[in-house]
Amino acid sequence: MATTILIENTSREKLEKLKHYAEKLGLDMKMVDNDEKSSRFIVKPHENSKRSLLKAISYRLYQSFVISPLIIWGLTGNPILGLKFGVLEVIVKIPAYYLFERIWARIRFGYKK
Repeated sequence: MATTILIENTSREKLEKLKHYAEKLGLDMKMVDNDEKSSRFIVKPHENSKRSLLKAISYRLYQSFVISPLIIWGLTGNPILGLKFGVLEVIVKIPAYYLFERIWARIRFGYKK
């Protein structure tokens, strides 16, 4: 989701510092209007592939080693079967979720223009 920011009466140096901090926070910041008294920027979050990978791994570990084993154990009464199923899920579903996440990172549907 993009946000418009209006910055009034500031130096070029301060604007560069602001852009630098925005990048550190994972934000894309682009100037869209500039005059003598103010500058207008569009700021939007930028999710890179490393973040998507970390999200995929942490989500899958939680699901595979906590939720799924509990469900399998509850259904079968066999906790070892639940853990085996969890390991198999990690191997298959982390790459699947990462691919899914990267596809959605490219889709603009749902963002305000």
